[in-house]
Amino acid sequence: MVIDFSQGKLIVTEFEVQVRLNAASIVLQASAEDIGLRRNPPMLIADGGAVRWSLKLDDKAQLLLVQEVLGIDCE
Repeated sequence: MVIDFSQGKLIVTEFEVQVRLNAASIVLQASAEDIGLRRNPPMLIADGGAVRWSLKLDDKAQLLLVQEVLGIDCE
């Protein structure tokens, strides 16, 4: 699933998440098992092995879409 947001695009599958940021064509990638979600504020958090980054989403609707694809609960 591709989700457009203010900073770029989220590409979410049941196996991985890619974040393609408009600024400097940056791509962040993480395995689905390393992803966590936070409800307030709506955030996507990657934390596993050498991967560690977080991204504030535009709204809770985007968070719910990511949650649906990954099948994980929010903190």
